[in-house]
Amino acid sequence: MTLWLPFLALTAGCWQPRYFEPRENVTGLSPEGRPAAVYDLDREQEGAARGQVRVWSDGAFARYTETDEEVVDLFVSLELENNGKQALQLDVESLRVEELYLDGYLQPAVAPLTVKGNDRAEPGTTARLDLTFQPSTTFPRCIDSFALRFAVRGEQGLVSGELTPFVPEPLRPLGDPGYWGDRYWGGPYWGGRPASLLGPWRWGSGWRVPRCR
Repeated sequence: MTLWLPFLALTAGCWQPRYFEPRENVTGLSPEGRPAAVYDLDREQEGAARGQVRVWSDGAFARYTETDEEVVDLFVSLELENNGKQALQLDVESLRVEELYLDGYLQPAVAPLTVKGNDRAEPGTTARLDLTFQPSTTFPRCIDSFALRFAVRGEQGLVSGELTPFVPEPLRPLGDPGYWGDRYWGGPYWGGRPASLLGPWRWGSGWRVPRCR
């Protein structure tokens, strides 16, 4: 068994969730405490700021689908806070993951697989969208970096358009309570059949050695 320990460590590293943080404007937090990039919207004629957009990622997680396919889900969220006098809206059609690097290689832009939440913020309210992307990889560790493209529109047209770059957070130690309290280990993501140490050795699948750095 001792001879397999290095292989087990490699496998665990490949399927372990990977967390990301914005590379700019990190001056806020998500409702769950994740580091968030904050963008102030243009001011109205009276001089008051229209509001803010907060952008963050809840990480990337490997799992098996109901058809036994291995996939990686990448989660990114936005909050639109409206402090102005007119309604504001996140432009769902503009949402893309761009500048996505997998294992050192640039990938095409990716549209969200799912979009959940409310894209419209009336005056004095906050709207939130939770996005799921599926990069072309089966290992979270292969995601080197990415950027989220988004836009905010008002009644007169475009208010703001941004590209938020993300980079990996430092690895979390096993003793970190957050490691076991996220949507992979302790949260609702258990329902998605996460990939783990047992992933390569499912009955009938044969031996598969993961490729990740």
